[in-house]
Amino acid sequence: MAEINTHFVFDGKKINISPDLYSVFNFLMEIEKEIESLLSFREQHSEMKDFIKFLMEKLKENDIKFNYSGFRKGSKLIENGFIFHIPLRCQMIALFANLEVLFFLHLAYEKETDDEDKIIKYARDDKNVKKFINKFLLNEENIYYKSNKPRMSSITAKKVRKLRNSLTHFFSLSSEEAGLSIAPSMLDEKTRKIEELFKKNKLGTLTHISEKDLYELIKSAGLLRIKKWDEDFRIAPMDFKRKINFVKNLVEKYGVVVITEENIKIK
Repeated sequence: MAEINTHFVFDGKKINISPDLYSVFNFLMEIEKEIESLLSFREQHSEMKDFIKFLMEKLKENDIKFNYSGFRKGSKLIENGFIFHIPLRCQMIALFANLEVLFFLHLAYEKETDDEDKIIKYARDDKNVKKFINKFLLNEENIYYKSNKPRMSSITAKKVRKLRNSLTHFFSLSSEEAGLSIAPSMLDEKTRKIEELFKKNKLGTLTHISEKDLYELIKSAGLLRIKKWDEDFRIAPMDFKRKINFVKNLVEKYGVVVITEENIKIK
């Protein structure tokens, strides 16, 4: 069998890769699409609500009467006015899961292993976690962090780690360490005012992080990881090929395969 010629080039906007790496980036792109869909659900709900309101007004204007029996038994959707509760904690948990995917792929590359037990051991080491967060999230090479540094600089790797553990294990916020809270991005203006009040009244430093903040930090971290892979490929292509193969193997062995309707041919 002919040796595969691994190729990786990133120009800052587009990635040019060889076919042997398709599985890695298809996997990451599928996750990205799901995360974007989860975060945009509120906007989609709001748009649908406005559209239904418009249709109802047109039906009333034209005196069109109809009966619809498609709602499930006991549904109070209309009665409650399409009330939507922002699933903020669920969004944050999904984002932290996304961050862990990036962290595990980073470990596979840097530690040169696709052994599940070894990677889990590395991932449980607090030093590895904090090093990764500081290198890829809370760093001026992270585009979003740099553009929001005055606010982001009060966030530490320790706080991010505690927030992640609190959300994923207890579905709530820990009171063990104050200073990092979550709030939906739609309340950004109000949360900035609260932070200023804390500072003005010398009550300490309070920082809110929204689902948008975390999403943009992780997105920028992913771009930074890709940029560093590109640099590695240019400097030492053979070393890069050896190390990226561990990432590829990890994805192909443990990446969850999502079955879509197009994949199922049963009638």
